[in-house]
Amino acid sequence: MANSPKTLGRWTFKDERLLIELAASQTDLEVVAVKLGRSVESVVRKAAAMEISLPVLDQPGRRIGLKAKGNKIAWIDVDRVSKPGDYDFRDGVIHIKRKHLDVWKKDPNATFSLIRFVPMTGTVQMYGLSSDSLT
Repeated sequence: MANSPKTLGRWTFKDERLLIELAASQTDLEVVAVKLGRSVESVVRKAAAMEISLPVLDQPGRRIGLKAKGNKIAWIDVDRVSKPGDYDFRDGVIHIKRKHLDVWKKDPNATFSLIRFVPMTGTVQMYGLSSDSLT
């Protein structure tokens, strides 16, 4: 792993293509950085070097879950999102899977335990939902 392209700071062609796709989809800058496993500054520098415009990504995204209390999360706490994916949540990003949405569509009052992952890059807090503690 010490000689991997990520630790040397080099961008692979695959990473560059993903950056272009995420920029075109107007994904939030912090989410782009997490998906690429890089810092926000690194993504901004690379986008500038590739002459990719990121005006939408530079603006703060709408955060969901700001009113959620505790570690039990209901569908209403994530603004009843309708698609699986990564969303701005509180002070980071939450990953919502299709299986969570399927449970919520059957029972909108179902709750999941919120899992907070240790940030690998130190820039964005990552969250997930634990389906084994469904209540």
